[in-house]
Amino acid sequence: MDNSVSLKNSSFRQRLRYHFLEKKLNTRFGYIFLSCIALVLGFCVVVNWKTGPVMLAITAAFLIFIAVMKNPGFGFYFLLAISSVTITIDRLVKLPLPSGNLIELFTYIGLLSLLLKDAVRKNSHARFWTNPISLVLYFLFSYYIVEFFNPEMFSHIGWFSFFRKQLSYFVFYYMSYCLLDSRAKIIYFVRFMIALSTVLALYACKQQWFGYAGFEMRWIGNGDGYTLLWQGGLLRKFSVFSDPSTSGILFAAISMLSVILLFRSDSKKDKYWLGLAIFINLLGYSYSGTRTATLMIIAGILMYCLATIYERRTWTFILYSFMVFAVMYKMPIDNPVTNRIRSTFEGTRDASAAIRDYNRHQVQPYIQEHPIGGGIFTAGAEGNKYNKGHYLEYLQSDSGYLKTLAEQGPVGLALLLIFYFTIMRYGFHKFFMSGDPEVRTYYIGLLVMMFTLMVAQYSQMAITQYPVVLYFYGTLVIIIRLADFDNPKQSDIINEI
Repeated sequence: MDNSVSLKNSSFRQRLRYHFLEKKLNTRFGYIFLSCIALVLGFCVVVNWKTGPVMLAITAAFLIFIAVMKNPGFGFYFLLAISSVTITIDRLVKLPLPSGNLIELFTYIGLLSLLLKDAVRKNSHARFWTNPISLVLYFLFSYYIVEFFNPEMFSHIGWFSFFRKQLSYFVFYYMSYCLLDSRAKIIYFVRFMIALSTVLALYACKQQWFGYAGFEMRWIGNGDGYTLLWQGGLLRKFSVFSDPSTSGILFAAISMLSVILLFRSDSKKDKYWLGLAIFINLLGYSYSGTRTATLMIIAGILMYCLATIYERRTWTFILYSFMVFAVMYKMPIDNPVTNRIRSTFEGTRDASAAIRDYNRHQVQPYIQEHPIGGGIFTAGAEGNKYNKGHYLEYLQSDSGYLKTLAEQGPVGLALLLIFYFTIMRYGFHKFFMSGDPEVRTYYIGLLVMMFTLMVAQYSQMAITQYPVVLYFYGTLVIIIRLADFDNPKQSDIINEI
């Protein structure tokens, strides 16, 4: 039967599926539909110039929705990419809602697309729900529910905002498990993380070499924003993120991952592009002026050396690391970038570190009296927004661990640390059990990257920012699934030791 005849006899839903999903608007109807949209946009711009961009955004969102529903993999990587630039979108366009809410919306659209694909959905089996990492996550979610009844909170709106985000993270975790179902897909995901971070670090280099764009300078302003960014003669660069700390933490974590992959790779092609990625990410990190990122790199080197101390090449790695560190610390170059890196090792002489220590001591009596804390989103900026007048409202914790301790008490912090411990224990167990050199390389690289983020939590809110939090949950899935694609080559292992 001719297609035109069959379409006439089909339902409205089948016709839409044919034109939008199967033919992707490459039909007579599609040409007419897109032409009408173009005419409407042109008319809106003529009548009111502000209406045109709005209509264009709505049209783009509609087309992206179709693409995500057609291909869950596209939605998965689209989330990673768009989550990186949400803050920049807010700086450029005044939206009714923060663009971060769009990330949650597209996460659930991606989940819907996934559930409609039988072949993809079947990749989620019992092990996803029963592995140790998921089990600890259940305990964390159970405790978040208990926190809903914390009598210290003045409002539950903050709790709802926090819990809603945690659910979206878990959905992304589930999507990652379903989609990263082969060795090739896992490697592609890791390379995508590195490539995306490198592009964002390159933009930070642009800000350093050619200055901030006009809209960025308007956002910074001439008041406290500029004062906070100007440190020791360096106007810190934040790339496309909310602040320099977020960018520095991301670039440092990806730098460590790239260094390990390069050092353990036998492919010259991989070494070339990883070397370029390392160079650009390290530049991006240095221009951010984030001292926490410097500590992340040192902690990552130490963790890698401890985990692979039995390998001959690790001693070469130690020698190279020591030489680079000595040159960086002692070289006779005096500029704001290198001075900012060196200031990491000033310890308690640094004013900001002293302020953080003071805040910790001030809040200790309150924490000791409240084993489940003061309630979720009662400290810092969130406390000022959702729980005005709360004792913790003006606590500038900076540290992710201190914020958890203040808001969720020792019980909440203990559960979080158990979660991190479970990740590292499970991952290193898989690493040492693996017999495939490439699988082992990806395990140790990703575990070191995760460890650096956990270290960064001591002085920053490191893991809760986009896109770091999506990298974090995607990496959890790789730690769980990578061993499934292990192909032991005992002779290679013997040669490494």
